[in-house]
Amino acid sequence: MQPLLAPLLRRPAVAAALATATALATVTGCGAGAGGEPVSAGTTAPAAAPSPLWPGRTPAAVPTAEDQGKVPSTVVPGFRRVPSENIREVDPLAVVKAELAAHPGEVTGADGMDAATARKLAACSAGKPGCPLLAPVHRDITGNGKDDLILGFEMEDGLLGLRCYTFVHGVLTRIMATAVHPTSVEVAGRDLIVWEPSPTPNYAIRSVYSWDSHRHYMELQSDEVRRTDASGRPTTPARR
Repeated sequence: MQPLLAPLLRRPAVAAALATATALATVTGCGAGAGGEPVSAGTTAPAAAPSPLWPGRTPAAVPTAEDQGKVPSTVVPGFRRVPSENIREVDPLAVVKAELAAHPGEVTGADGMDAATARKLAACSAGKPGCPLLAPVHRDITGNGKDDLILGFEMEDGLLGLRCYTFVHGVLTRIMATAVHPTSVEVAGRDLIVWEPSPTPNYAIRSVYSWDSHRHYMELQSDEVRRTDASGRPTTPARR
């Protein structure tokens, strides 16, 4: 599964959550009468145990495509070991160029990058106007007490390429790669949070990525829909 496609595959589930949240807000709860007294919202359906459909069907052995976009951590080729593991000594543009050079002809596949963006990045130099690479961000998102590297680069159709790197035994390693349509990207503690617009008015999509010490990767930990106010700021959550 291509990392570029991974964020798109989970959108149907988010859309379903939006529909559910809207429906629940419409049909649940009690209203108030003219005098402030409670008014019944109607008869509640009786609880029922789950009724399995097609019980004779062979159970699936793999998850739905929504989760198949996960990729393992990847060593960045062409970089010397850094015993100090000080990631601020690493040139961010050189990191991206090394990955491009390692996957010639696969810029729309393994690295989840469109060809036009790849050409722009390959031609970039420090301070050159028009370079898609955004200012690097250094934060400890793995919890090892040392800064990690968060990179973003502007892609076609408003997509943002989002990648994270850390050192593993002195070796520079990519621990996240995805592409999103964000309204904003945040770091809260050790969580990387991506806010994206929703196709449903007055809702926003909040995705949280957190370090998984077993897989050595920034996993998608939660993907929720939140109601927004008139200014677009989130209010109460409506989880998947």
